Amino acid sequence: MKYTHILFPWLLLIYLVMMTGCDEHGDPQAEINLNDQQKAAVSMRGTWGQPSQVTLPEGTTEGVLDSLLLEFRISDAYAPSTFNAAGAGYFFSADNGLWNWVGESNTNIALSNVTPITQIEVIKEASTIRITFTYEGTEGARTSGLGAYGVTLKKTGP
Repeated sequence: MKYTHILFPWLLLIYLVMMTGCDEHGDPQAEINLNDQQKAAVSMRGTWGQPSQVTLPEGTTEGVLDSLLLEFRISDAYAPSTFNAAGAGYFFSADNGLWNWVGESNTNIALSNVTPITQIEVIKEASTIRITFTYEGTEGARTSGLGAYGVTLKKTGP
């Protein structure tokens, strides 16, 4: 009993310190409500490669998409942001490339600062995506290789 007056203030101090450590502003792992386009952007985020099931227009050189590697990044708001491409510079030459959904679509993607392809269609299934696009050529250029292209890519990195 004679130590109660010494022990009580310490217990009170410990209690107050523990209570001020509690966060009343919400759970940092609380569920985040995303709209459909944000969810689709999250699922597209990452690096995609290992091309398979390549379809080419007649007269196109075989293997033109065999090294294709695409990278889609998103912002902190879960919206589309940067786009990079490698292995098919003839179709995707990106200088600070950006990507975004076309309208309300979760399958049509507009590419900015990317030439000559500026729009692609993407169908996602599990850990693969099917990319299709049309190459219309440049004015005065050759006519072989014009037409619809398709390739299936596997997610290869975050």
